[in-house]
Amino acid sequence: MKTTTQTYMISVTTEDQMFTFYKTMPTRPTTSKGIKSQNDKLEKWTMKQYPNWVEIDIVPAYEATK
Repeated sequence: MKTTTQTYMISVTTEDQMFTFYKTMPTRPTTSKGIKSQNDKLEKWTMKQYPNWVEIDIVPAYEATK
């Protein structure tokens, strides 16, 4: 069975500290438009959760382990 979820490694830098966490999304985008949309959703979610962010890096987890 083919998996349809995508896990992302999100690194957030705030004024005080830097931390990394993983977030799983229910779909795996295949088009460039879908990838951009998924990244925008993750970035907006991160901005909402951590309002004092300075930098946000979003990388698919399978690329982060290479």
